[in-house]
Amino acid sequence: MKIFDLNLGSLKDFDNLELLNFPEKIRNTENLVISPPFVDLHTHVRLNAQEDYETLSKAAIAGGFAVCNIQPNTVPRLESLDVLLKHVELSKDKPVNFLHTISFFGQINDISAVGHVSNRITGFSTDGIRYDSRELYSSFATKKPALLFDHAQLHEIPGDFYIGTQLPNSLRTYSNEAIAIFRTVLTGLEFGYASFHIQHVSSSTSLEAIQYLRRFANVTCEVTPHHVFFTPDMISNPNQKINPPISKDREILREALRKGIINCFATDHAPHNPKGNDFENAPYGSSHIEVAFSVYYTVFEDMGLVLKNVTLNPLKVIKKSYEELGINYPYDAVLIDASADYTVDSSSFFSLGKNCAFDGYKLKGKVLGFRRNGRWVYWNGEFIDETI
Repeated sequence: MKIFDLNLGSLKDFDNLELLNFPEKIRNTENLVISPPFVDLHTHVRLNAQEDYETLSKAAIAGGFAVCNIQPNTVPRLESLDVLLKHVELSKDKPVNFLHTISFFGQINDISAVGHVSNRITGFSTDGIRYDSRELYSSFATKKPALLFDHAQLHEIPGDFYIGTQLPNSLRTYSNEAIAIFRTVLTGLEFGYASFHIQHVSSSTSLEAIQYLRRFANVTCEVTPHHVFFTPDMISNPNQKINPPISKDREILREALRKGIINCFATDHAPHNPKGNDFENAPYGSSHIEVAFSVYYTVFEDMGLVLKNVTLNPLKVIKKSYEELGINYPYDAVLIDASADYTVDSSSFFSLGKNCAFDGYKLKGKVLGFRRNGRWVYWNGEFIDETI
C-alpha cells in the first residue's frame, strides 16, 4: 500500500493497516493508496429543488472531496449577507467543509466585514455571472481587495463553442478568454488587487497571458476534468456543452499541468436538470464531482501528480491548511484503488445532476472509501454511516 505524504508531496510505502481500521478485511493491498481528502476550488450548488447541500455532500464524499469552494451563481446569488448566512446555515455540520465565494457584483464590498463567517469566505468570484467592462471596473472601484476568482470571458461576444468546430453556434474566438484575463488582471492592479485565480483555463493563449501577468501579480489558475479529457471532435451531446468550451488545446493544457504552469485541478461540478437534445438551449456544465478523480488519473496516469493537484496545490491557492479546515489526516482520508476501472453511469450518482459529460466512458482508478474523524463513512459505493 502507498500513502500520500503531505510533507514530501509524494507517495511512500505504508504498512500500518491497523491504524486505518478498514470496515472489511482486504487481502490484496498492493494497488491501494491512502490520500488526504480532496479539495475542490470550483463547486456549484443549486438549491431550489435541484442540487442542495445534502446531495452535494454525498456526491463530494463519493468522489473523495472533503472541501468544496462554492461559487456564487445560486438562486438567489451569493451576494448579500442574508443569502450568505443562509448558505452557511444550510452547509454547516456536514462531513464536507463548504467554503464560499461572494459575487463580485453584489452588495458585500468588504469580506472582512461579514462578521463571524468571514473565515468561510475565500474571495470574490465572477463565476456564472454575465458581466462587461463597465461592471468589472465599478466593482474593482468599490470593493476592498481580496482574492478574485475569475471566470474570464468577454460576455459581449456570443457563441457556445469555439470557431472551427462542426457544432451549433460555433462563434466564440479562441482569443476571448485570454483577452478577458488581461482585462481582469490589469484593471484590478490599478485598484490595488494583487491576487487573481483564473478558473477553468481552456486555451494556450490564456496560458501565455497568465505567465506574462505573473510578472505583476499573484495569478494562479486551474484546469478541469473536461478540458484535459475532451477535444471538440469528441462532443456528441449537450452534457458536453461547457463554458468555456472544450478546445483544441487539450495536449497543451496537459503539459502545462505537468510543468506546474497550471496550479491545480478543480471540478467545476455543475449539476442540472436533464438537458434534452437541444445544444443551443441547453445550459452549460457537467455534473461529475463523483468521477473527477478518475478522469484525472485516466488522463495523467501519475498518482502522485494527481493527488498533489487535488490536495496540497488547491490549498496553496486559498492559503489554507488541512488543520485550519478541521481535517486531521489520516483520520480523515480517502482510500483509492489504483487498479480499478469502471464505466461511468450517471444515473447512479448521489448528485441530483445526472448531466455528466463522461457518461458511458471507461475510467481508471476509483475512490473505494472515505474516512471522517477516524470512521469509514463511505465504502465501495455505499454510505455505511447512517448519520451521513
